[in-house]
Amino acid sequence: MTADKRASGEASARLIRKELEKVRHEGDFGEERIVAALRRVGCGKEHGVYVGYGFYSVHTGFVCVSGHVTKDELTSEVHGAYAEPQPGTGPCVENRGGH
Repeated sequence: MTADKRASGEASARLIRKELEKVRHEGDFGEERIVAALRRVGCGKEHGVYVGYGFYSVHTGFVCVSGHVTKDELTSEVHGAYAEPQPGTGPCVENRGGH
């Protein structure tokens, strides 16, 4: 990943974390609430948004921002898209299956 793409991803991660911090403060960790928070910062289906079991992932067009939002933690990681992502999840979720 280039330095420019990483910087762009880190900027996106800061925006996402700021919005998801509100989710933590409110205490509503439902998938619909997390999706709504991501939508407020411009992340929709066209960004490969995936939310499940406290995990979220977004493809910014250049990089992925993924992490967890729960009562106990808010994390984010900037990384590249997976060549073979988990089916039905978007490009930012690692495929846990085998061949």
